[in-house]
Amino acid sequence: MSHFRYLFEVRHTLIKLGLPALISRSTLAIWGVLTIFIIRSLPPEAYAIYAVAKSLEMFGVLLGGGFIQQAILKLASEGDGLREKQLANSGILMALCFALLSAILLIAGGGVIGSFYEPLDLSGIPLMLAGVVVTGTLSGLPRLLLLTKHRTRDVMISDIVQFLVRSGIVGILLVTGTLKTAHQIFSAMIVSNLVAFLVNSWFARHQFFPSAGIRMDRIRSVMSFSAIMLGGSMANFIYTRTDILMLGKIAPNDVSAYGASRSLSGLIMMVITAANMILLPYVSRMWRQGKKKLILSRVWSTVLLAELLILPAVVLYVLFPRQILDFVYSGKYSGSWNILMILGALSLVRPLGSFFSATASAIGKPQYSLYSVIISAVVNVSLNIYLIPKWGGFGAAVATTAAVIFGAAWIVLVTSSYIRSSVQ
Repeated sequence: MSHFRYLFEVRHTLIKLGLPALISRSTLAIWGVLTIFIIRSLPPEAYAIYAVAKSLEMFGVLLGGGFIQQAILKLASEGDGLREKQLANSGILMALCFALLSAILLIAGGGVIGSFYEPLDLSGIPLMLAGVVVTGTLSGLPRLLLLTKHRTRDVMISDIVQFLVRSGIVGILLVTGTLKTAHQIFSAMIVSNLVAFLVNSWFARHQFFPSAGIRMDRIRSVMSFSAIMLGGSMANFIYTRTDILMLGKIAPNDVSAYGASRSLSGLIMMVITAANMILLPYVSRMWRQGKKKLILSRVWSTVLLAELLILPAVVLYVLFPRQILDFVYSGKYSGSWNILMILGALSLVRPLGSFFSATASAIGKPQYSLYSVIISAVVNVSLNIYLIPKWGGFGAAVATTAAVIFGAAWIVLVTSSYIRSSVQ
């Protein structure tokens, strides 16, 4: 009951901070819907190029400073002093350096990438991806500074503007029937990133402190934290795609049905990512200020709130999976209703792993997140090897469920134990 009481007491603050964050993340879900029309419009070869390029983009963004951004969010949120300003400056410098390095490697390795995917014409794609990586990093850095101060309303406005620019360009191309290449989509992304950079920079103009300078010990602090986050991100990247890769090899007929069900159940993740936008900097500051006794109750209250928000969707996934698939995909994947049912039910477990992972990072233990992902990966890959040959897509869903439960249980236990021992 104490968690319900706390949520009631801070309901105005939750609405003030949480609603903008939720709207902000909702733009990703709407873009996902627009992607369906993109897939239908692009010629098959062009979509294949887009799909391959998106995977390359994710690697490029991650290695191009994406792994540093969570370190900036955690470290710069801890206070308002000179130390936090120097940490932010150091993180920004390192993120920009890695973004430029990633862009150079993409351009220089264009020939190798093109020869590896020789049946596809990837001419110009590496250059476009380099532009996406650099502009994405530029727009993301002032956005992070806003989040360290919980200015979710400003972030919401920026994210909406970015979405409107990107979807507006692509939407015009779709309506006019001129969307023919993947290059056009990435061009829209670059333009929207640049617009978002201008908007974010304006909102965060008082959050930049170049006079605070940069120190080598601050750079080392950022990089030591970021290195662990990179390991966790890479492990998670591999772990979350093992099922699709193995299905493509062992049960190719189930790939589309499994991917369609995973996309639908994944819409709930916008609630979780929105909550993490607030939770990580909030817990970081509480930990730094010595308010350790309050952290666990705040995290569990966040879990409760997320569960209440996603519960209606989970009920629909579990009770009416066939009907949902019929409605969304016009009966194309209705026979795989059991996959959506189990992945939908799994959504109730995801807030635990995600929020306690963010909490672990906030209290200076990002290695807990790394270990959790490794545990999940081992369970997932092992069960996929055994279950996919027997049950196909349903086996992959069962393996994913077991992996998420084991990983979530582990990080909840170790993070809670560490916080309690720090309070004593």
